[in-house]
Amino acid sequence: MMRGIRQRLGAMIVDWLRRVKRAWMWIIAQIVGVAALITLGLVWTRIPEKHAWQVALILLVPAVIAAGFVVLQAGTFRAFLRPRAEDDSRLRVALAWGAAILVIWIAIGWVLWALLDKFDDSTVGWASYLNSRFGANARAHWASYERLNRDLNWVGWTLRWVVLPGLLMPLASSAAWGLRHLPWRRVLRLYIDWRWWPSVLSCALVGEAWPHTWFEAAPHGSVHAQITRVIWKLLAAYLLAMVCWVKLLGWTATLLDDVPPAVATNKDVVPLPLPDTGEGVGGNA
Repeated sequence: MMRGIRQRLGAMIVDWLRRVKRAWMWIIAQIVGVAALITLGLVWTRIPEKHAWQVALILLVPAVIAAGFVVLQAGTFRAFLRPRAEDDSRLRVALAWGAAILVIWIAIGWVLWALLDKFDDSTVGWASYLNSRFGANARAHWASYERLNRDLNWVGWTLRWVVLPGLLMPLASSAAWGLRHLPWRRVLRLYIDWRWWPSVLSCALVGEAWPHTWFEAAPHGSVHAQITRVIWKLLAAYLLAMVCWVKLLGWTATLLDDVPPAVATNKDVVPLPLPDTGEGVGGNA
């Protein structure tokens, strides 16, 4: 059984690498484009408001940044989700429409992110309240304020960086198929696939939690050396986060395509002529 699982995973990793090779232009556009959008956002904060055209730029640049980001995500996901032979390519929507649909899931993610911000703001009060509800022995050990606050912070981190992307990323495949033809059963089956959540967790740990530890050390050396180290750390953190993000996009597409369609309609089936061998349908004379 374990050998079969290893062979299946090996085949899927090979399939993922093929998808990466096929989508390499979008991957490069993703890494370079997001960096350019971040730079544009920093420039936007320095635009003065002395003239009318500058005010117009202040209003236009955020829209350009948002549109560029959405198009990059939709295009990369679509590149990973190229239709297979048994899929009807006519069901795929145009890039512009797919990007517009992706805005729906981004908006839902933004609302949930804001709720998680409120959760993070309340952890101190909740930890204090829970600590007061336990006995003296528990408060001195596992229900201490410090441990409760730490555990609540871990819960918030897990909800923000594992559960939220794990729920929304499969739904983002509607950037290729639209809402009408989104393979809902494939998406729902992906949520209970044992290969999905460990992948999301590993990407969150490597791409988000690990880089945070780089900035915990106390600064030392000259000011120039400190600035140089921070710049290199920021660049490394950005590249690592983008690599994990692209990896997870490709893995999402791989797992979605690995789940066979649960329902096939008659129009999706192309009848093939059978040779006249003089035998019945079942192969018996």
